[in-house]
Amino acid sequence: MNEKGSSLLVVLLITLIFSVLGLAVLGASVNNVKRTEIREAEIETTANTKVLMSEVVAKLQENLNNTIDEKELQKETPSTDYKSQVETAVRNTASAFTGVTIEINNEEIYKQYGISDVINFKKNNFLRIYEIKIDNTGADSGNPAIKRTITENVILSPTPSFLNYAVGAYGKRFGTDKPININDVIGKDEENKDIKRGSDSALIINGSPDIIGNVFAPTLELNSRANYIKNNTRNPTGDFQGPSIFGTLYTKKINKDNQPSNPEGKVFYPFFDGEFDEKIDGINGIPAIKSTGSNFVDMDFDETFYLKWIESGAPKLPILSDGSLANNPLYGELNCSDDNLFKALENLDAMVENNHIVTGDPDELMNDFTTVEKENGKITSTVTPHDGRYNNPKFTCKNKDGTKPVYLIEESMLETYNVYKAKLFDTDVKDTTNTIFFTNIDRFDPENEISTERRLLNTYIKNKDEDKTPMPNILKIGGDNNLLLKNPDNREKGWLVVNGSLEINGSEELSTAPVIKGNILVNGDLYIRSTDAENDDKSEILKFDATIYVRGNTTIDNVNIYGADGKQLVVISNGDLKIVRVNEYDNAALDDKSLVNIINTPPNLKGVFYTNKTATLYGVGSLFQIEGGIFAREQLIINAIRYKFPSTESIDVVKFANYNSYEGLRSRFYVEYDNRVITDQLSSLPRVNRLQVIVDNQVIH
Repeated sequence: MNEKGSSLLVVLLITLIFSVLGLAVLGASVNNVKRTEIREAEIETTANTKVLMSEVVAKLQENLNNTIDEKELQKETPSTDYKSQVETAVRNTASAFTGVTIEINNEEIYKQYGISDVINFKKNNFLRIYEIKIDNTGADSGNPAIKRTITENVILSPTPSFLNYAVGAYGKRFGTDKPININDVIGKDEENKDIKRGSDSALIINGSPDIIGNVFAPTLELNSRANYIKNNTRNPTGDFQGPSIFGTLYTKKINKDNQPSNPEGKVFYPFFDGEFDEKIDGINGIPAIKSTGSNFVDMDFDETFYLKWIESGAPKLPILSDGSLANNPLYGELNCSDDNLFKALENLDAMVENNHIVTGDPDELMNDFTTVEKENGKITSTVTPHDGRYNNPKFTCKNKDGTKPVYLIEESMLETYNVYKAKLFDTDVKDTTNTIFFTNIDRFDPENEISTERRLLNTYIKNKDEDKTPMPNILKIGGDNNLLLKNPDNREKGWLVVNGSLEINGSEELSTAPVIKGNILVNGDLYIRSTDAENDDKSEILKFDATIYVRGNTTIDNVNIYGADGKQLVVISNGDLKIVRVNEYDNAALDDKSLVNIINTPPNLKGVFYTNKTATLYGVGSLFQIEGGIFAREQLIINAIRYKFPSTESIDVVKFANYNSYEGLRSRFYVEYDNRVITDQLSSLPRVNRLQVIVDNQVIH
């Protein structure tokens, strides 16, 4: 009996244990299902809130387009009507959505962009900055409410759309609103005169760049093989991954040629998801793809160049009967009536070009402007009427209406002061908003070979008696000298206006790198390059806080461009853009798998580079690290690979390299968008008659 009772207890105990275990397993399963449901609800709520934020931004753009009067943006400064129209658009946006809480405010947000005096800033600028905050609660029966808060900064800026993208091309013919076609782009290449591009795509990406930011390309062509130039011959590499785009791709059409097969378990083509650590958090290089839409705002270069020229106070560039700009400004617009030396030289038709000296010592010229006093035929004293003239050798002029100082540097002064450039670029202009105007003044007409009325020319004749071929005026700055045309108190900039071409040279050491601050207009070509253009051993360094408009072509050759005081360079070129980096085979941080580390690494090209025509860039042997953006109105071609060069290898090894050569490397061509250019260079940037909504700094709570 006792044995039977014991057996029963054992059976009951075992039954109880299994029942408890079963209930525990069942409870765990139920909890897992519950947690999964809650997690799915969290993901869904987050996704829905992000979609809602996109809808709010789109609605804000729509309301601005419908509310802002274009005439308001054509005024010099914002009016009360403009303020009212912006506030109406913002208020209507916030009230357009029901069931969620949307706040749009701009109280403290300006300080994040280095703007401390908000009242004065808004009084003088059309740009506005807002923070949009959305509180959204996901409802799911049987589960706790999931709340998500998203904040996002939006910048409302009257600037052209190319400034909104890390990489892009508009695909429109030069000087027209028509799309490019294959006949437009077949022809000369920057590096190889025989190369035919053979594609009418706006943006062509050969190989695998890393792009942090949004991309704009109405038509996009992707090729797995990049190209590189050796001995003026174009050569293809092996097959590499597609581009990694950490952002949104705006396009209407993607052409995929020479596609490699994706290795098993990999996402290589047409877009590469990347090998960064952040993939575990869902961050990868597969872009969201949206249509380009109709909100792209173009820029008219000639109109912008003309308006900036007028703003500078330099002698006016006339508009010809066909609507184009003349080659040279008008001499009659030059107002130097208060400069006695200028008047004397002008009346004698003896500008400084007739007073060259061999040594470059301006003191030798003092004798030419010394008054000799005599008594009874004997010299009693000498008087220099222009005391201190050569501490500031520039001619002191004004704009046409006499309200703005304009300091004139005549072309031949460069020879006279070839070792005293600080006297040209420091005195009376350092840390000011004044204007320096560089030009040639001459009577000689190279076409008719006769003397005519005085003219301002962007060329000069080296030897009128022998070779009468016009040579371009070239002003050289940088090197050992800074150009500081910026008031440190109010952050406003002055102007360097070059009636000719401009060359900016760097320095081999960061500590001695020249600093260039100001607004610059170039009525010719721009060259940013090493002092010794023939020496490719080391890239020179420059620091910029400047916006440069170039009427001709732009060449940036083997230099590192850093920001001065955290700012950047903006180059807006009407002609072709050529950025060359010598095959350094630099492998710095290519195997760093932290996207955050890469983003925080200082770039070697800090700036935004725009061309009204075409640009072809090669990140194969060289290393491109752009923080800012690159954009072409006609066509942009990018060549990039993921490859690490052993020191003994030559560039030709990439013919046989491919995506299997080095897995997990970052690209040798990297672009990271910098929207701070909008606020840092605002007064210098082109202005259009429409507000653009630029998003920044989305945070999810």
